[in-house]
Amino acid sequence: IVSIIERGCGNRLTALYTDHQVFTHLRFEGTGTATSEILDILGLGRSRGELELLHGLKTGAMIQGAAELGCVAAGAEGPQREKAVDYARHIGLAFQIRDDILDVTADQQILGKTVGSDQRDGKITFVDLLGLEACETLVAQETAKAKAAVADLSGCEFLLNLAERLADRRK
Repeated sequence: IVSIIERGCGNRLTALYTDHQVFTHLRFEGTGTATSEILDILGLGRSRGELELLHGLKTGAMIQGAAELGCVAAGAEGPQREKAVDYARHIGLAFQIRDDILDVTADQQILGKTVGSDQRDGKITFVDLLGLEACETLVAQETAKAKAAVADLSGCEFLLNLAERLADRRK
C-alpha cells in the first residue's frame, strides 16, 4: 500500500504513513476479505446475520477502507471519520442487497454480466432469505441510514447523491 501511495501521491499524503489506526484497519479488513471468500466457499450465509457479516467483510470492508483513507487524506478528525465509516458500512450493505436484487431481476444486456449466477453457483442471497419486496425496503433503509450519517457534514452533497445513485442503480 505504501508503495502505491508513494507512486500515486508522493509526499502529499504523508499522514497515511503515520496513521496507525487506518493501516491496522486495512490490514484487518484485507484479512477479513480473504476470510469472507473462504466463508463464502464453505457456505456461510444461511441467515441474514451471516450474510451481513460475510458481505461486511468483502464489499463493506473495501468501501469502509476507502472512506477512511479519504478521511485521513483530508485530515478529518475522529467524529468525522466515524461518520464516514458509518456511511460506508450502510452503503456497502445497500450496494450488496441491490446487487442481489439485480442478479434476479436485471436485464442481462443492461447489467453486463450473467443474470442468475448466484443461484446457479448455489449462493444464498438476501433475496433468497427476505424476498424482493423486503430487499427493496432494506436498500431504502440502509441508504437512509447512510445519508443520515453524513447529513450534518459540510460538503456532503456528493455523498448524499452517491447514496441515491447506488440505491437506484440498474447495473
